[in-house]
Amino acid sequence: MKHIPRNQNQEANRLAQSASRYRQIIEILADEVVADGDWRKDITKYLKNPSQQVSRKLRYKALKFVLDDQLYHRTVDGVLLKFLNREEANVVRREIHEGVCGAHQSAYKMKWMIRRVGYFWKTIFEDCFKYYKGCQVCQKFGNIQKSPPSAMNPIVKPWPFRGWGIDLISQIFPSSSKGHKFVLVATDYFTKWVEAIPLKVASSANVIEFI
Repeated sequence: MKHIPRNQNQEANRLAQSASRYRQIIEILADEVVADGDWRKDITKYLKNPSQQVSRKLRYKALKFVLDDQLYHRTVDGVLLKFLNREEANVVRREIHEGVCGAHQSAYKMKWMIRRVGYFWKTIFEDCFKYYKGCQVCQKFGNIQKSPPSAMNPIVKPWPFRGWGIDLISQIFPSSSKGHKFVLVATDYFTKWVEAIPLKVASSANVIEFI
């Protein structure tokens, strides 16, 4: 085997990335980073010179940030949180969730711990939730949440048509060839007899007419 330096292997690397769509994903992420950078750039430019003429929306948004060599997010308690870019946020999420001291916390706990250590970014909760839902270790070995058992209360009816259970199935997609999007179902508790009709519009008038 012979090691080839990266700068001499660019063509093979480009072909491999194009085949695996890796380059397209990198370009998408790069566009998002640029967009976030432009957003932070406007805030930073305004905080450097608050006397300049900017939109009212930008002035209101800038109240939540403080510029001190770097951009910080100001919480309601006055605590300053360092604003991270997307690459830094990915590193922090990985370390918090499955790093040396990570315990595979939920999205809410991840967000709380990240803010506690002094970091912040624009979509912190959405990113933590996606990372938590996509963790294979949590999916394989995580605890299965079960609701506590409750006593069952059977509905006893002594004769036919003494009581009915009515429910509306919505919304069926795609709709039927005649445009029906709903199904209204009624079941007799005693005989289990079923009556059902399709509906185009789920309105009280249609339910009254059905009953």
